Amino acid sequence: MSLILHLTSLIALTVVSRLLPMYWFPSLTTAIDHSVEFSTPITSYRSLKEGLFLLNSLQWKNVYNGGVVHHPILLLKLVNLFQCDTTLYFIVECLITIQFYFLTRILLEKVPKLKEQLPVWVPSLMYCINPISILSFISKSTIIFSNATLLSTLLLALHHNIIGCSIMLSLASYLSLYPTLLIIPILTFFKASKNKVKFVLITLINLQVLMIISFKLNGNNWNFINGTYTINLNFEKNYPNLGLWWYFFIEMFMEFVPFYKSVFNLFLASFIVPITLRFTSTSFDHFKTYAFILCLGWMNLTKPYPVMGDTGFWITCVLYFLPLSNYGNYFIISILLLIHSIILSPIFYYLWIELGSGNSNFFYAISLVYNLALGSIITDLVWGMLRFEYDDGVPNYDLKLTQI
Repeated sequence: MSLILHLTSLIALTVVSRLLPMYWFPSLTTAIDHSVEFSTPITSYRSLKEGLFLLNSLQWKNVYNGGVVHHPILLLKLVNLFQCDTTLYFIVECLITIQFYFLTRILLEKVPKLKEQLPVWVPSLMYCINPISILSFISKSTIIFSNATLLSTLLLALHHNIIGCSIMLSLASYLSLYPTLLIIPILTFFKASKNKVKFVLITLINLQVLMIISFKLNGNNWNFINGTYTINLNFEKNYPNLGLWWYFFIEMFMEFVPFYKSVFNLFLASFIVPITLRFTSTSFDHFKTYAFILCLGWMNLTKPYPVMGDTGFWITCVLYFLPLSNYGNYFIISILLLIHSIILSPIFYYLWIELGSGNSNFFYAISLVYNLALGSIITDLVWGMLRFEYDDGVPNYDLKLTQI
């Protein structure tokens, strides 16, 4: 009975918390979709609408010819099925809320200390009322589809469902290129070597099937690969965002750009394996989940087109690290930095673009503060996991160790 009550209440709260702002401020979707904090060329609702228009236009044989659309064609087809795309967004948001609830139930059983600190409904509630998640929904950013598939991947991995997990991971990778890297931490959830091989093979087959279907739907044309995936690797659209890439490449001499794009992509991918190997070789089974969340946070920090929707989703996942919170040295500072950057980011962007009384340094400085906050949270989580392992699962806060 409590399960039904919890889920019903959380779904109702999810719908109400997102419906009321849209009802009170009808123009909010357009306003937020034009903000660089919640919208990039890869995730924007404007690009999605353009893709839907071209998809339904008799004059256009291929939606990727204009270089404006950067959403996978299967996502365009899915949204096109709904007369009101807002309905689809509500369904996905409610699904994420439900997934957080069931993920928490699993982790409360795996981490006894978590049960004492985290009621089962708190992460779902946190996601429901988180202003970042609400604004991300109102902007209709397509990042929520990626978040839903990533959460499904983790849930199915915890249930050791090889086929379901591989399908969800392939969908996440299809929607957004970088979740492909998460195949490395997900492999650790399957103990037998044959299961690992099976998981990799099924994931690759699923990706191939999705690509072939997209090829057929795109008029037997492979140009959707450049429009949706290569654009990330090549950072072809250098627009201001919350990431670390755009300002660097604006200032870079053109002859060095290809080299440093390779370096940035390598930097993004290079930490996934070390994080996975270090924290999945311990005797603590829940560290596999922690490693997955750390890898997700690292990708959000270093990818070329990040949005606030990534952060709202990831911060909810960080709640599962509560047993390690007393080990943290900078959590308060990190939260204050994050709040500081979230408030000042739109102000600095407005000063730069609208008023012309600032310059790009204003906005990039506050984006550095934003990334510093995310980086310090990741650093604290890593330190907490190392200390928890050192204390063999029995926290000893009186013991002082040097953090290098």
